[in-house]
Amino acid sequence: MLEKRKAYESNLEAQLALWRADIGVLQAKAGRAEVSAKIQYDKTIDSFERTHAEAGKRLRRLQDAGDEAWEGLKTDTEKAWTEFRELFHRSKEKH
Repeated sequence: MLEKRKAYESNLEAQLALWRADIGVLQAKAGRAEVSAKIQYDKTIDSFERTHAEAGKRLRRLQDAGDEAWEGLKTDTEKAWTEFRELFHRSKEKH
């Protein structure tokens, strides 16, 4: 169980790192964009930053949880992670 738990948590950490990289790409694009487009990029980046922070909090709660609480938190985290993934995917398609 511990090995599967660590692998699962490592996978989530990797996803967070990828999302951080996506935010960096958007920040670079925003820096080169015209003023009207920059406003939209900034809104998207702000949304990504909040989503990323929330995902990080959920991951830390999962990592800190005892074995009994972990399974319940895992289910909640998976649901939230799916929502986060969809948000990032939809927003990336626009930019």
